[in-house]
Amino acid sequence: MAIVLYVGGSKDGEKGVVPYGFSKSRADTALGQFYTERFMELQGVGKVRLMALESLRDDIVMQRAARHYR
Repeated sequence: MAIVLYVGGSKDGEKGVVPYGFSKSRADTALGQFYTERFMELQGVGKVRLMALESLRDDIVMQRAARHYR
């Protein structure tokens, strides 16, 4: 199991647990939002594992994730 940060959507900023090797998760929301696993290099933090809203571009995910790590 890995602890991941959710970025975007109704779970923005929440931390959750995801099994290793799991690459796609459906959020427990009434909206049926999809989150996908992403590995990103954040300046001053290093490489992080995120579950980001599927529709978000990488640059936006990086900006939002960086705010949660400050």
